[in-house]
Amino acid sequence: MGRREWIALGLTILLLVILLSQTHLQTIAEAFTRLSPVTVCAGFAVWAFTNVLRSRRFRALILSRDVPRLRMFCIVNVQNMLAAVTPARAGDLSVVWLLRQGSRVPGPEGLAGLVMARVLDFVIVSGVGVVALIGVTGGLHGRTGPFLAVAAVIFLAALMLAYRLERITALGARLVRYLIGRTRLRERSLGQRIMEKAGEVHTHVLRTRSRVSTLRLWGITAAIWISTYALSWLWLKGLGLPFSLGEVIFVAAIGGLVASLPIQGLLGFGTTEAGWAIPLMILGRSREEAIAIGFCLHGLAIVYLLILGGTSALYLSLEGRAEAPSRAGE
Repeated sequence: MGRREWIALGLTILLLVILLSQTHLQTIAEAFTRLSPVTVCAGFAVWAFTNVLRSRRFRALILSRDVPRLRMFCIVNVQNMLAAVTPARAGDLSVVWLLRQGSRVPGPEGLAGLVMARVLDFVIVSGVGVVALIGVTGGLHGRTGPFLAVAAVIFLAALMLAYRLERITALGARLVRYLIGRTRLRERSLGQRIMEKAGEVHTHVLRTRSRVSTLRLWGITAAIWISTYALSWLWLKGLGLPFSLGEVIFVAAIGGLVASLPIQGLLGFGTTEAGWAIPLMILGRSREEAIAIGFCLHGLAIVYLLILGGTSALYLSLEGRAEAPSRAGE
């Protein structure tokens, strides 16, 4: 393993030791038994529907190729699985490779689409976080001021990032050229290729912004997160937690924000459980119960990821083998 993997493993072990010392295995097992088969199956259906929406958004962001709906759905499933099992969500970038291998989508275009999708998610999640904090003022016992201030700053930063994305990607391309220009890479084909691809990412962002309806992208992104929060509501209600809709959104917003940050260890263990447990404790659940629920919901998410990601990877593999002879003849 490389240095990053060792750091991720160490972080995972440390967080797991800390969390498990604050709860009991029996409490975690009891949390799993509180979820009925109906809740588990309904949650799987909502999870799959959310990925259908994500695949629809990515199809809208890819302009050079008409990627089939089923293939894009499978690519998103594999991407989510790899993002969950790799340190710092490095597997997120797998969507670029999968689009290039299966649909011949240029790498810079796939990367531009990924960047735009993540920026849209960042704006929605941070905005919902502000609203959720306002909605649970009582649960925070009047201490919402500092939290709201931080959340508002993050939300404004997200809006600025979305509004200035073209300039930011242009600045990124110039920075890449500057850094490579100060090394020996500038004299090699690899360095020239990296600078060229960085410029192409910016070009694809400009092209997508000019040709794809902004309203459509925001609408799909909003639907994605409505579906995500509906899943959280289903899970928490299935566990018998008497939370209001605003409290459910608060828990889901914090949990989703932590899960999306590039700080997680292997399989997201430790950070994901903490992301669920912290808002649950703020809303009055005991530390032991909150951590147990975090392990329960994370375990359920892993099952969903492996089922959808595993079957999708198999489908893409079989599809690739079937297409290989026709490509060889071209």
